[in-house]
Amino acid sequence: MKAKTLIKLVLPTVTILAGPALHAADEPVQSSNAVSAEITPKLYYFDYDKGFGTDRTQFLERYNYQKSGDNRSGFYPDVDASVLVTNSQRDVFELERQGFGAYNQRGTVKADSDKLGFSGYYSSFRSATGGIDFLYSPNQVVGGTDPTYNVPANTNTGYVAQFNDDAAGQTLYKIDRTTYGARLALKPTLFGTTASAALKYDGYQRDGNRFATYVAGGGDVTGGAARVLQRWRGFDMPVNEKMNRYTLNLSGVPGGFALSYEGSLEKFDNQARDVLMGDFAANFAGFFNAPSATKPLHFVPDSTLISNNLRVARNFGSTAVAAGYGLSVLDQDSFAQNQQAAGYNIGKITTNSAYLNVHSNALSGVGLEGFVKYNNRDNDSTFPATGLIDPAVQEKLDVRINTIKSLSYGLSATFRPTTLKSAVTVGWKREDRDRDLTWALLTTRSIQPQQSLYRQQTFSDELYVNWVARPMPGLIVRVSPSYLSANETGLVTEPAESFNLKTKVSYALNGATAVSGYYNYKNKKNDNNTLTNGIAAAVSGSLTQNTDNTQQSAGVSLSLTPNEKLTTTASLGWMQNDFASYFISEQRRRYEQLIGSTNDVVFATRGTPNYKVDTYVFSVGADLQASSVLSYSGNYTYSHSKGSNASGLGIPTVDEQVNNDVQTVSLGANYAIKKSMKIKGSYAYDYYNDKVYSSMTGGYHTLMVGVSLGF
Repeated sequence: MKAKTLIKLVLPTVTILAGPALHAADEPVQSSNAVSAEITPKLYYFDYDKGFGTDRTQFLERYNYQKSGDNRSGFYPDVDASVLVTNSQRDVFELERQGFGAYNQRGTVKADSDKLGFSGYYSSFRSATGGIDFLYSPNQVVGGTDPTYNVPANTNTGYVAQFNDDAAGQTLYKIDRTTYGARLALKPTLFGTTASAALKYDGYQRDGNRFATYVAGGGDVTGGAARVLQRWRGFDMPVNEKMNRYTLNLSGVPGGFALSYEGSLEKFDNQARDVLMGDFAANFAGFFNAPSATKPLHFVPDSTLISNNLRVARNFGSTAVAAGYGLSVLDQDSFAQNQQAAGYNIGKITTNSAYLNVHSNALSGVGLEGFVKYNNRDNDSTFPATGLIDPAVQEKLDVRINTIKSLSYGLSATFRPTTLKSAVTVGWKREDRDRDLTWALLTTRSIQPQQSLYRQQTFSDELYVNWVARPMPGLIVRVSPSYLSANETGLVTEPAESFNLKTKVSYALNGATAVSGYYNYKNKKNDNNTLTNGIAAAVSGSLTQNTDNTQQSAGVSLSLTPNEKLTTTASLGWMQNDFASYFISEQRRRYEQLIGSTNDVVFATRGTPNYKVDTYVFSVGADLQASSVLSYSGNYTYSHSKGSNASGLGIPTVDEQVNNDVQTVSLGANYAIKKSMKIKGSYAYDYYNDKVYSSMTGGYHTLMVGVSLGF
């Protein structure tokens, strides 16, 4: 096998040390101010030898995009740089830039004084969002589509018998993401009080393209096997969006009250062209609903989010009280082409939230705590909007969420028995969530409540215990079990019954050896919600959805320092996710039934597909100071995942299997030729091996050599 090679040639690193530095106007002159600067020009060479070529990507290449054009091999330059200004009190100024190619770089800047603090950051990264055909064309593997869904005309049993690619065979999709921001802190010394303030800006820009899917056609009341085959489709969707968020923080302690306020304004701007149904008019020929030149596919609106949060806290002797209130308003700023014509001129969601927390140590040896939280999400958007969201018009509405109100409260008590130097907290929580929903009229073609797993009410109670013990010097034991029960749930993803357990043991000996281990377990089940055959008065039958999700993790780590020159670490971890639920199908689309229709939608359980994947991670590392001028470092990490995805077919398929591993080896060495000159070198090898999809297998070498000079 040809080795994938990435060679990094680094030109000498120059470090400049200077005397007194230029200082801010409010910074006292410090004779000890000093400036140090370091710059490292670099030249990279890389070569990927796995995968299909420039139009596709292997696994590691997707997350280490090197350059445009020929992305399989080549050279490119880059540079690292840093500047540091210090005095006897603080780091006055810091500037750092790290580069790993045109599509992977980051930088930070910091300035600090008695009265002001400033920081800024940026990073840019490109990832390939596509690359292997089977991910985007399920027809290419067994199990990607189910031919049994396509049956003779007028029986209409589904729309996943065939996948249709409208992306003109394109297989490579990429996203460029750039994040940036700045923060200005006004310190208490500026005001001469205990008050402080901060102004913050955060933003990001995403550009590129991604793969998106849609279902062509509406209710196919006339049947037609050929039309069923044309329904499931995919296309190339452009991505061009940015976000800007401005945040103000204020805090102070007037009259013994600790007050804090945070307000933010966030603007999201989607600049990508809307892809319309009319762009694929030929795909809708013969369907019940004709294509529209104004209706978008995957419409992403511009929006404005305004948030305000206020918190107040105060101690009254041995009792601490904290309360807060929050208000956020999300407005939709842009609309699809047909929305304004339909009168849909308001898209608005308002959320109010409040909480109260009381903690008291008034009772000797016992700590008591109680809390209450309230949240109200109110949908103030235009309703009904004729032609878009209207319960009286077919296929315009499944369910509208008018409001979601939640109230949670609880009590806990902490005891400190002398046995094993323990602390035990016993607590109870209750959550009551109510949803106000509007469904479409029964006279329209739409999904009705009895044909959905979405419900209005969630009501749950949780009991928990947290035990911490120190039975001997250096040994700490933590055990935290909890149990939740809910006789009503609005979503199948909410547990009707849940048991959680977290444990951790850590031991430190003489500051030279530390070992720790943990085991976590979580099981969530839900069989509260049902689907009913038909919507007529005479119900012909129903079935219950049943989900069972178990997550486990365990691990042990060791840190050993046998002497002042050698430090070693080792860790082993295991994670498992075991999820099973009924795979439910129906013989026709739920939209295609009218009240009183004799052609009821009949639900059937086709099996209980199971998702179960085990992941093991092993890591070992060491740092050795061989002499006063020579040091070494090394690390090895191995990760292995094996299991199965839930295919829904009840039989093993290619896309159901998971079997891969990742190995990373890194070595480093530093040698001081003299006090002002060091030679640095490092080598790393990454290799991904996929035993199911061999086209994703590959690895690459990284080699770096540099010289650091100080003046």
